Amino acid sequence: MKNNKYILGIDGGGSNTRGVIFNQKGQILVELKAKGSNLYVYKENGVKTIIDLVKKLAKKANIDISEISALGFGLSGISDIHSRELLLKELDKLNLSKNSLILSDTESAYQLLCPTGRGILLSIGTGIVCLAKDKDGKIFKVAGNGHDKGDIGSGYWIGKKIINKILFNQELIAVSDDIVEIHNCIKKVYNISDINFLQDELTNNSDLVFNTARLSEDIINLAENGNDIALSVIQEGTRHIGDYIIYLVSEMNFSKENIIIAGNGSIIKNNFFRSLLVDSLRFEFKIINWIFSDISCSVSSGVLAAQGKNINISINDIINAKN
Repeated sequence: MKNNKYILGIDGGGSNTRGVIFNQKGQILVELKAKGSNLYVYKENGVKTIIDLVKKLAKKANIDISEISALGFGLSGISDIHSRELLLKELDKLNLSKNSLILSDTESAYQLLCPTGRGILLSIGTGIVCLAKDKDGKIFKVAGNGHDKGDIGSGYWIGKKIINKILFNQELIAVSDDIVEIHNCIKKVYNISDINFLQDELTNNSDLVFNTARLSEDIINLAENGNDIALSVIQEGTRHIGDYIIYLVSEMNFSKENIIIAGNGSIIKNNFFRSLLVDSLRFEFKIINWIFSDISCSVSSGVLAAQGKNINISINDIINAKN
């Protein structure tokens, strides 16, 4: 085992952070999950979550951190220069920065789901981004500006949109079962006994982004079960996402006969949400093919870091080692 090379990968999103250690043969040794670590949202706390996860992964794998040959960090919010620099300083304290690759979580997902370097990636979780590359590697991107910068259709956007609708229509609670259902979801997610306490939560809750995005799962379920208010929000979101895709297809000059979309993130993997998105595109494209992966993007982050250190490993090696 002393000849083993250990590779660590991190996929840091707004709601969850996943980490993995595998060896040069593609054998996954440990996997762990932590809370969200978006650098733009969580700042120093996000950095702490990432560093703590690195230490926990090494401990669970029963190796010393110094034995890790390559570390890949696919992180949301890396446009926050201060937090990124802080992460590099923390990695330097552990003598890990020289073996580390820091990239966006979108880049990591694209490598996993579009390994040929072509195609459309649609990633929807707490945030949203729609991205494609041309044959020369030029990137075309729609959305991905941040949860608070106008991106439409993300988990955070869904939660915020539904909260605004409810606060604006409070007086209808006595006559609307739909509003009562949404009230109950909000109270559960924010752990409040009365909807009147919501405004304080929106002002003072340190987990505001996480909880608002988490609300989206319940809203999608309500929409599927006939809640018209929830359905209107989800339909609005999927129409805008459809526009993102149409724009990219046009920019890339892709054929409209048969398009392939790689999906990443919990929301786009929801069958009902995706069916509404397909409905919004039915007049534009004849056939839409979806690609998903059961392998975490944390693996992709690690593979990219390993390749940068001339360790010959690929995603296929991971897949073959699991089978």
